[in-house]
Amino acid sequence: MNGTSNSPSRRLRFSLRSLLMLMLLAAVLLGWRSSLQRGAQQLKQQEIRLQYAEEELRRARDLLHDRARPNRVTNRVLDETVLDGATLRGVAIVSSENAFQRASLRNCDLTSAVLEGGDAAFQLAHFDGARLVHASLKGGVASFQDATFDNADLTDAVLLGRGSSFQRASFENAKLIRARLAGSFQAVNLTGAHLEGADLSAIAADDLASCYFKQPPTYDDQTRFPAAFDPAAQQWVRVSR
Repeated sequence: MNGTSNSPSRRLRFSLRSLLMLMLLAAVLLGWRSSLQRGAQQLKQQEIRLQYAEEELRRARDLLHDRARPNRVTNRVLDETVLDGATLRGVAIVSSENAFQRASLRNCDLTSAVLEGGDAAFQLAHFDGARLVHASLKGGVASFQDATFDNADLTDAVLLGRGSSFQRASFENAKLIRARLAGSFQAVNLTGAHLEGADLSAIAADDLASCYFKQPPTYDDQTRFPAAFDPAAQQWVRVSR
C-alpha cells in the first residue's frame, strides 16, 4: 500500500526533473548553435577583410607596373587624356574604338553625359570623385577593367559593359543609388558603396559573390539582384529609406 500511494508523487517528481533536464539540454544546444553561427559570421568577415587586403595589394602592384611602362603614341579616342576637374555636363562622345583607356576624369562634372566606346574601352580609367548623375557609360567586351569610381556620384547612372567588363574595378564609397549596372563584375571593390534602388539583376550571382569590401555595401528593398544572389549571406547591409 505504501509503495502504491507514493507512486504518483514519484512520477510527478520524475516528470518535473525530466522537464528541467530537457529545458537545460535545449538551452545548451541553442547556445552551442548560436556560438557556431557567430563563429561562422566572424570567419566570413575575416575572409572578406583578407580578400580586400589581397585585392588592394594586387591593385597597387598593377598601378605601379602601369606607371613604369614606357609612354606610347596613340591615336585612340581620348586615350590617356587628363580632364581632371573639368565641367562636361551633357557632353556626348561616342566611338567604336577602345576609347578612354587610362583617361583621368577625376572630380569631373559629367552630369547627364554620354560616353561610349568599343571593346576594351575605359580600361584603367579614373572617375574618382566625379559627378555622374544621370550619366550613361557604355563599353564593349573587356571594357572598364581596373577602372576606378571611388567616391563618385553615380545616382541614376547607367554603366554597361559586355564580356569580361568591370573586372577588378573599384566603386569604393561610390553612390550608386538607382543606378543600372551590367557586366561581369568579377573581383570588384564595393567597399562602402551605396546600392539602394540599384538594378544589379543583369550581373551574374557568382560575380557579385566575388566582390570584396572593407566596409560592406548597402542596399534596400528596392535593389534588384539576380535570383541566385543572397546579399545578406555575403554580409551586405540592408538599410531602410
